[in-house]
Amino acid sequence: MGFSDSFASFAFTHFRGLGSRLVLRLAPGIPEKLDSTGKRIHPEVFASMVSAAFVLSAIVTGALMATVFVLTGEALFALLLLPIPFLVLLLGIAYPYLSASGAASMYESEVPYAAAYLAVMSTGGIPPFKSLERLSESELLPNIAKSAKIARVHVSVAGEDPVTAIEKMAKGIPSKEYRDLLLGYASTLRSGGDVVHFLIRKTEQIFTSRMGTMRIVGERMGMLMEGYAAITMMLSLVLFTIYIVSRALPSEFMVLPAEQFAIIAYIVLPMLSIVFLYIADISQPKYPQTDPRPMRVFYYTLPAGFAFLALFVLPFYVTDLQFISPFRETSGSIVALRKLMGLEQGYESSIALCLNFIVFFLPGAVAFMRYSRENFSVIHGMTVFLRDLTEVRKTGLSPEQCIIDLSRNNYGAFSKRLKEIARMISWGLPLSKIYQEFVKRTYGWLERAGMFILIDAIDVGGGAPETLEVLTSFSEDLEEIERQKRATLRPLMMIPYLTALLLVTVVVILVVFMRELLKVARMPISAAEFIGFFLPPVIFIAAISGLVAGKISTSRVAGGFVHAVILSAVSLIAIWITGIVSVQLFQLPSVGG
Repeated sequence: MGFSDSFASFAFTHFRGLGSRLVLRLAPGIPEKLDSTGKRIHPEVFASMVSAAFVLSAIVTGALMATVFVLTGEALFALLLLPIPFLVLLLGIAYPYLSASGAASMYESEVPYAAAYLAVMSTGGIPPFKSLERLSESELLPNIAKSAKIARVHVSVAGEDPVTAIEKMAKGIPSKEYRDLLLGYASTLRSGGDVVHFLIRKTEQIFTSRMGTMRIVGERMGMLMEGYAAITMMLSLVLFTIYIVSRALPSEFMVLPAEQFAIIAYIVLPMLSIVFLYIADISQPKYPQTDPRPMRVFYYTLPAGFAFLALFVLPFYVTDLQFISPFRETSGSIVALRKLMGLEQGYESSIALCLNFIVFFLPGAVAFMRYSRENFSVIHGMTVFLRDLTEVRKTGLSPEQCIIDLSRNNYGAFSKRLKEIARMISWGLPLSKIYQEFVKRTYGWLERAGMFILIDAIDVGGGAPETLEVLTSFSEDLEEIERQKRATLRPLMMIPYLTALLLVTVVVILVVFMRELLKVARMPISAAEFIGFFLPPVIFIAAISGLVAGKISTSRVAGGFVHAVILSAVSLIAIWITGIVSVQLFQLPSVGG
């Protein structure tokens, strides 16, 4: 028995009453949410576990509060820990709802492909339940496969008829579109209607709805990006202004410690970015699988990034290292670059950070651009190929011979894969084995899904022209959905760039202006110290903003590598231009000059 089972047994034994009276009354929808997510746990057991966690956290928090009060003598510090048990209770109650939302999002991304598969197979004379059985054995649609396995168990173990099993399975699915598709199929079959026509029309409605959803997602992501830019820019500008003024004009009424600023700049503001990353993740439709190669390249090159960080950035934070080789040479090269740019002392750490983020993310950015372009080319080539295959199939040639003949045409990046498929067909390999080899050589989920449906349409459904026509139409719709998604999100990329430029420009100008103003008042400050303290966090925020922009625009963090590199380079250029212009702009006359 594992820890979770032991804790569940302990909680149900001692906190069953509290869970029923507290948790299930506060959130009566927990049983439904647990069922929709496929969590194999009784609602009362889950409520008991949440109650046990609440009570145990209250006991631990009470002990911590007493310890803090004894050590500090401040009741206020001890009271700051008081919300912890209630946060534990809130998170426990929210967990089923968040899980159900995530499961619904994953279902929504798989539904169009499952619907297309059922419609295509039905035109070949394959009943939807047989198609669901095949989907249950596939790893391509994991959530759909999990539901299909439940229906298969109802038929093979409980002895129910397939239609009843599909109806029972559909009631527990969090996706309304997929639930309506299955229940509508069952109703059409019971009433003696045209099942094939219903599946095709319902799938077309799903694709039309999907296009509308993509537009809504684009608007939602636009609002999210604007909110992120507003919070990041406004909060950063206010905090930076307050701290710059407090450091330049210290007084007994306005003393803000540097440690506090460092915590806000390097921890609080990045945490806000992580929150927006999470919101973007749960607000966007995602595919079950993504191309792992860009992240793999990023992980492989991380040691080089950390080495650059240690050699070129660390010496400006631990100044004693600048007198030790090899740090003396690396820091000297940054100083030489600063002089070459015509900037005064203090910009070294910011320049080093900009270069460091470029080194960190550039390999992953190059990999993402290369592989994304390849995947898009494969998808487009496959769509064009399917249209040609449909037309050639109408001549009466077998599907296999059509593929062999069409392999001589040019379909972009898909041509290489098509030639391999044609070669294996000529060798007499079964189509299931050909699909397995195709999966090993491709990494995009969309092309895998398209080939999976095509192979089954030929292998099981016979590859009739009507079947291929339906598959081609859906493939063209899928490509159009992806094109609209990219076109909708592309204009949003201006927001993080403007935010980074404004932050860098305002901070540099404010520091230089304060220095010149206090010079007139005969209260000189060290501009190098101010720039070295306040500017690096801005570079840090700009690089993270690139990751947020990539997540919002591509649904993947790896897509942010490109924007992080560009924003780091843009920040470096902004430092160079603003640093030179601001010094000339704010040359105020000295007193008595």
